[in-house]
Amino acid sequence: MAAAGQTFAYLVVLSSLQAFEATEMPHNQVNGIVRGTVYLNPKLPVPEEYKQIIWWFDVSLKILTKKRDQPVSYLSGFFHNKLCYHENHTLEIVQLQKQDSGIFRIEVENNQSKTKSELIQLKVYEPVPKPSVKVTIRANEDGWCNVTLECTVNATQVAYHWYKNEKDFVGKNSSTLDDQLKSESHASYKCVVSNPISEEAGLVYYRSPCTWDEKNSAVPLSLARKTADSILAFGFLLLVHNWV
Repeated sequence: MAAAGQTFAYLVVLSSLQAFEATEMPHNQVNGIVRGTVYLNPKLPVPEEYKQIIWWFDVSLKILTKKRDQPVSYLSGFFHNKLCYHENHTLEIVQLQKQDSGIFRIEVENNQSKTKSELIQLKVYEPVPKPSVKVTIRANEDGWCNVTLECTVNATQVAYHWYKNEKDFVGKNSSTLDDQLKSESHASYKCVVSNPISEEAGLVYYRSPCTWDEKNSAVPLSLARKTADSILAFGFLLLVHNWV
């Protein structure tokens, strides 16, 4: 009987803990970008006659208090000069850094000293840099051009998506893409790299039979520069001739 009683008590405590954890899950998530600004806007109703409001970061770090009819008190050097409390109880954070990611909690105490709280999760991301597309020709024979395209970018926690001739390559969501071309005289490939806050694209162009370039031109870059220089020189000579 004693063992059964202990087991029952344990189950009661466990269920209570699970219920507490369920109520403490973040109600919403806010995404921010490094050096940007976010607004943490709680949905928790705040009574007009509240006693005080406290904002916490990552459970134990108290970052500000606001007592009714008194000015805001900013407490943490970790967020020095980065916080602004608004009268609608929104918390503004400026000059975001990666280390600002975490769970924020607003705690509202009413005039009967009863408290309610809400959690908001903040995730701060680096802006996605521009990717490049590396081309590896696997086969170039019998009119076929078999190729592997690799989208490279100096970033983590990003998603990839491919487009061919500006049309969605459905299901192609990895950093590499295998394709084969035969009848096409030209085509464009775009790799879009994104995170929840920004995205960038890398482009590469195909010309038959199996020529690839990051420029939208079938003319090799060196030849294009020579052609441009020749046109410029001819124009200069023509201008001098007209003066004479």
